[in-house]
Amino acid sequence: MVSPRAALLALAWALGACDKERPPELPPAEVYDTPIVVTGHWRGEVAGIAGELAIDQLAPQRFRGMFVASDQPRRYVLNMTQRLAPDEGGVQVPANLIEFRWQDGRGDRGAGWLLVNRDGSALTGSFGRGEGVAAGAGEWTMVRDGPPPGPQDVGDTDDTLEGGVLEDDASDTDGA
Repeated sequence: MVSPRAALLALAWALGACDKERPPELPPAEVYDTPIVVTGHWRGEVAGIAGELAIDQLAPQRFRGMFVASDQPRRYVLNMTQRLAPDEGGVQVPANLIEFRWQDGRGDRGAGWLLVNRDGSALTGSFGRGEGVAAGAGEWTMVRDGPPPGPQDVGDTDDTLEGGVLEDDASDTDGA
């Protein structure tokens, strides 16, 4: 016979483990004095797997990320949304918290979150496997590969394709 205490503990554990209706625990979003730049190239680890993360902007507060492992055939595609938070005046502005849904192209999928640090040089976060699960599968630790793109580097460029060669506005003036 099972004791009432053991049955109560088992029930509490089962309810906590199966609670899919509860939203994932997210860290608080912060607003910085300077705009938060999410786009760019990042290097680091996802759940102990080294690799690179490239993030491109799709629309305001919407991004696409692609993590490619360095030494194994693993890729994660991320659909990312930057959270808004109130600034000192109460106006909603882009914050340092990025939520994402991911998939690996092999049927595995889940959710997660990333925080951008104050100077835009690092990302840290967590991800989970399964619908709406944003923790439990591993941690993200990334550092920016090079300086963050400036406002002029995000979005449109003035590059043109002439004669099959990509040229930019800076022309070669040495006469060669």
